Amino acid sequence: MANINTSDFKEIVRNIENNKILLPDFQREFVWKDEEMQKKIVASVLAKMPVGSILLLASKPDEYSSKIIGCKRELDTSELSDEVEFLLDGQQRITVLTNVFSSIIHDLCKNSKDLVAPQALKRRFFLRVPRWKDAEAANEEDWFGVKNLLFPLSNPDSDDPEFLSSQIVDSIEVLPFNANDDKSYNPKNALDSKLVSDCSTLNNKGYLIPLFLLVPPIDQAKAGAVKFYFSEIIDDVAKKIKGDIWTTYSSSTSYDEKRDFIKNLVESPDEQQDILDSENEDLDAVFKVTLNKRARVWGNSFTEYLQSCISAINLHQIRVKSSQRGRAIDIYENLNRGGVSLSTFDLIMAKVAKVDKQNFHQRMINAMQSEKEYPKNIVHPHILPLISKEITNKKYNATMAMRCYNRNKNELIGKYIDIFLDVLGLYCYNKDFDIDNFKIDYMKKDKILNLDPEAIHENCDDVIKAIDRAMFFLQTRCGIRSISEINYSLAVVLLAVIFLKDDYFNSMDVNNLLEAWYWGVLFSGEFDKDQNVRMINNLKSLLRTIETRDTNWMYGPDCILSNILDAQNFSDKALVLLEKASDERYPKVILRTFICEYMLSRTYDDLVDVDPNHEVVSVFHSGADKFQMHHIIPLGSIKKISDMNTASIRNKQDLICNSPLNFVWITEDSNRAISDDPLDKYAKEIKSTAKAKLHISVYTTDTDADTDQKIHGILEQRFDYLKGDIENTVQALLANWKAGNVTI
Repeated sequence: MANINTSDFKEIVRNIENNKILLPDFQREFVWKDEEMQKKIVASVLAKMPVGSILLLASKPDEYSSKIIGCKRELDTSELSDEVEFLLDGQQRITVLTNVFSSIIHDLCKNSKDLVAPQALKRRFFLRVPRWKDAEAANEEDWFGVKNLLFPLSNPDSDDPEFLSSQIVDSIEVLPFNANDDKSYNPKNALDSKLVSDCSTLNNKGYLIPLFLLVPPIDQAKAGAVKFYFSEIIDDVAKKIKGDIWTTYSSSTSYDEKRDFIKNLVESPDEQQDILDSENEDLDAVFKVTLNKRARVWGNSFTEYLQSCISAINLHQIRVKSSQRGRAIDIYENLNRGGVSLSTFDLIMAKVAKVDKQNFHQRMINAMQSEKEYPKNIVHPHILPLISKEITNKKYNATMAMRCYNRNKNELIGKYIDIFLDVLGLYCYNKDFDIDNFKIDYMKKDKILNLDPEAIHENCDDVIKAIDRAMFFLQTRCGIRSISEINYSLAVVLLAVIFLKDDYFNSMDVNNLLEAWYWGVLFSGEFDKDQNVRMINNLKSLLRTIETRDTNWMYGPDCILSNILDAQNFSDKALVLLEKASDERYPKVILRTFICEYMLSRTYDDLVDVDPNHEVVSVFHSGADKFQMHHIIPLGSIKKISDMNTASIRNKQDLICNSPLNFVWITEDSNRAISDDPLDKYAKEIKSTAKAKLHISVYTTDTDADTDQKIHGILEQRFDYLKGDIENTVQALLANWKAGNVTI
């Protein structure tokens, strides 16, 4: 179980100062750089509002490469012997709060260039208290009782303020400083009396209370100076407010006005009566004594309130033991639903930093983007002309073409990371490629988290290369345009593991075998359930087949190749043609994607003639990323629904036009042209070459598809042709495989 508790924010800062709370190197960048964002969390603290929780992972100090919070330079943990806590969640708020309410980050990070975000952290935060004349004239909100020098809370250490965080945010002042300037609030300069005077003069709207003095450092001498000057500043502000009141009422008001004001400064009826009975001379003496007392009490109350705000930063601290790292990830993901989650990959990156100082994330990106070489002999003849020049010039990179990396966000795609970790686990735990030793366990979180840093470091590039080869296979043979279209990630894992071996990747025979297997998996529902178990079993069987050329395991009842477009309740004819709709069983949406991908891998002419360059529709079409998934027989072709809103019926599962058989990818230009055509014209303008390749030759006019029965007939014929096409493709691939005489 995780240990959940709360503690004073000062304790957290002390632990940061003592290197007992560290930031693991895998943590993402500091992003709360916006001044307004920082002011809002400060306002929440001053309004005693909750500010969230933090997640800490207890571990040995050398378990992960780490940094001091707020600093980007790696910390040498060799001299740390006791267990530390790594901050997994809460970096943003802890960095801001520590920087606002103390000088610890600047004390620990000696060079301002080493700050995680120098411009965002070279700021000093102050609470602005209005001058008495502005509070008295109601020109400024008097949240702290300046007008009468009466702090508004009876128990400042426990009472909540009347203002909300949104109301106090405008009273927070932020002053920047440069690394070596002489400003009194620059943390590199020693505290002195100049700060006291500056707090009264730097802002013409009020007095500035430095919030960075609220949490003193551990060093007793420095802590003493922080407490002393904070007290001096509070006393000076109280003195100036008192002076403004005295100046106004002691000389420029009538006796009655002075008496009435002084009466409001005291609370007990007896004191009020004494003031009413006082002569003018006595009244001045009472006035002075009362003001002095009120200024002292106000200053003490104000200090007590600000300290209570710090104590109220009771961040919920969730502490997880080192042995429960997997649980820590789950907790993090639950805390950050909808956001960017911590992952096994983050912990892996941190581990590698122990043996390789290069940023692991950037190292992966560099390896992914590096120049690649691909053998042309494994590419199908109808695809090779589309990519031959790019392969020759080494301009083609399968990983980048499949968009496994988001350049704009400088992020690896989540699906790619999952594939990387699975392949890494299978490879690191079975470097000997012992077929029987490939196990599901090697892909489990705990196993991956327990990988040696050296193993990750040594095998990273091989794994990235293997995944790139899998991406090349999927793009050149399987009609996949991007990683986001891959429905079965474990199929990629299997391909990558096999392609770890150079000979296997360079063999046309092996590629043929794997393509036959791939189409079988997609259309037989092999991976529709128990994906982990089936992937491992398929991996072992394929590796044995490569050794023995025995493919018998693919045939027979309920086997992969026997169930192509015939897997009950997944791809069987009755289901795909919606003949089982009365049983409320409908084909899965992914099946339409599989059909589109298969056709794309074969290439075909666009549905209508709109391309002056006559590009074939393929993965390598210049507009491939904008292909539209199109109803071959449009929804509006059915007379009984032609007057309905097609948008409302687009997702009706029981509608024959929404059968997976009625979809194909077409270009954006073609889709635009079709949408402008009447149905009778559209049906006749579909190119005969496209009809033949897409198996819709029987569809010639709009009247061919004006009833469910006619549409069913067209799609039934397409099913038969498509099933035969896929089976013939698979058989041809396997025939080439069996006839192969290349020794692996």
